[in-house]
Amino acid sequence: MTSGLLTLFLLLPFSAFSTRFVFSGDLRGEIKPCGCAEEGDMGGLLRQATVLREQRATSPELAYLNLGNNFPKPSEQGNLKVRLIHTALRQFQPAAILVGPNEWAYGLNTLDPELPYLLSNQSERLDFLGRKRLETDGRHVEILGFLSSSLVYQNENDPPLVKSVEVVVPEWQADLTKTKPALSILLFRGTDVELEAFQRSGMFDLIVSGSTNDDELKQVMARKTKRGEIPMIPTKGQGLVSGMWDAQAGTIRSSGEMPLPEGLSVDWLRRDVVDDPELLPEFQTYNMEVKELFFTNLDRMDKQQQESPFVGSTVCQACHAEAFSIWKDSRHSHAFATLETQGKHFDPECLECHVVGLKSWKPSPDWVSPALKSFVGRTGFLSPQLTPHLINVQCENCHGPARAHLANPSAEKPPHPARAVCTSCHVGSHSPSFNFKSYWPKIRHK
Repeated sequence: MTSGLLTLFLLLPFSAFSTRFVFSGDLRGEIKPCGCAEEGDMGGLLRQATVLREQRATSPELAYLNLGNNFPKPSEQGNLKVRLIHTALRQFQPAAILVGPNEWAYGLNTLDPELPYLLSNQSERLDFLGRKRLETDGRHVEILGFLSSSLVYQNENDPPLVKSVEVVVPEWQADLTKTKPALSILLFRGTDVELEAFQRSGMFDLIVSGSTNDDELKQVMARKTKRGEIPMIPTKGQGLVSGMWDAQAGTIRSSGEMPLPEGLSVDWLRRDVVDDPELLPEFQTYNMEVKELFFTNLDRMDKQQQESPFVGSTVCQACHAEAFSIWKDSRHSHAFATLETQGKHFDPECLECHVVGLKSWKPSPDWVSPALKSFVGRTGFLSPQLTPHLINVQCENCHGPARAHLANPSAEKPPHPARAVCTSCHVGSHSPSFNFKSYWPKIRHK
């Protein structure tokens, strides 16, 4: 440990005058675009693998840096995703991976020890890389990573696991003054106040931020403070940020389609980028594991089948023939088939918006019927074989479970859904062109 940093240097022999630096991260569990809409079909590990392979073929001196926050929310399926993400990262050959808040929340013990996870403001109680050194034509590059304590949980009764910006700025300045790197890079996740502290210090030639943006349809590629702006990677892993560093001139120049601050640029991972054949078998294994998980959970849920409050649209047809006819001619009536063509009809994360009652049901706040409230927590769809009447998006997706209305039609009127019901599925890259005013007339009914 030197000046409070765990200093583990791994040397990478670069010999050319130009090194390509590539940055990504912020998958947030989005390992592959869902493909529901062409305009939102961007990103994914398979496309990242293809582009990185192509870039390495033309730029052997390539350093891939990942800003973390790749993990999904903890769950059984999330465990499968974490394993797949680590498999992909090993193939990507990263120089360093910043520990992100999602990784922290999932549990630091889940991080693959074979991967170069970096956390430069860690305390002595952690054992990640403190910094990373790359050698380029006799010049060395130093890479540090900062994760704000405001983004992670720490027991207030224990010594802090991550140090504050006030502590690390003087420590790092002293270290970098001694080592005199030709290029110093900071992988940053924190607040604007913390960012300004690093900008004021002047110790870094390049600061790249993890994404603070949650809307993949409106990508924000820069962070602005009173001291200027820095490049920020896209959210949900929809693009790769890169730049070419000329070691002799000491400059970084853009090498991609959309210029960003500090000489970097971004290349978007659209559907014209083919899936990487080497990584594809890992995804096929993942899909099989998700299918096995689906059937395992199905055994546990089978007992709920007789207790389900969902009845299916065919039952509604008897009294609501006109509305049923409108639904039958809509895309909602064959929503399940779109999953089958993608081979995702066993993936719970996809099924949720293509069947009736997959997840535990809860009513809108303004639905006050005691009968409806009694159905809170109940489910419907189990599988195409056990509950074929609940495939596709049907009446009960929007109006709630119909069993109470069926038992007492005059007393239990089906509630009218709010727009929020639509946007529970028509959201983000899953439905980027959704507009209530233009979509509602397609299914308008009484």
